[in-house]
Amino acid sequence: MSFKLISIKDVPKSKLKKFDCGTEVLNEFLSRYSLKNDTLGIGRTFVAFDDKDEVVGYFTLATAQVVYEDIPDEYRGKLPKYPIPSLRIARLAVGKNLQGNGIGKWLLAQAFIKIVHVAEITGLYFIIVDAKETSKSFYEHYGFIKFKDKELSYFLTVETVRKAMEG
Repeated sequence: MSFKLISIKDVPKSKLKKFDCGTEVLNEFLSRYSLKNDTLGIGRTFVAFDDKDEVVGYFTLATAQVVYEDIPDEYRGKLPKYPIPSLRIARLAVGKNLQGNGIGKWLLAQAFIKIVHVAEITGLYFIIVDAKETSKSFYEHYGFIKFKDKELSYFLTVETVRKAMEG
């Protein structure tokens, strides 16, 4: 199965309403709020289509920052004691009938590619995600690390992803 990734602004609304990942808040975001957020510059959403031109998943990226106190001690190293520039994977969802088929992994890889490109032109240290209880094992599987005292908030460094991509 092959996929194509398209910016939300190029996706017909009728396609968005059909998407169902099994989590209503994620479905509603895609169909009702993603385009407006993109237009306002709040977050950028990218939608994956299969070869039948059906929506199979999406992710949203948004800028963020991490306060120094939330960073685990072993990652503080040379970091300054002020908020650290970051990019948030604000949402990532796969159609419920396709979950477990590698689409989430593919979407995460596509998000990483975009994040590394952003990091080439601006300051960016962390990739962060606020997982759902049902998705925390997914992020842990791909090496995301918990922030201090935040049960479902995870991070990776951009450098970790960059090195993995260089492979």
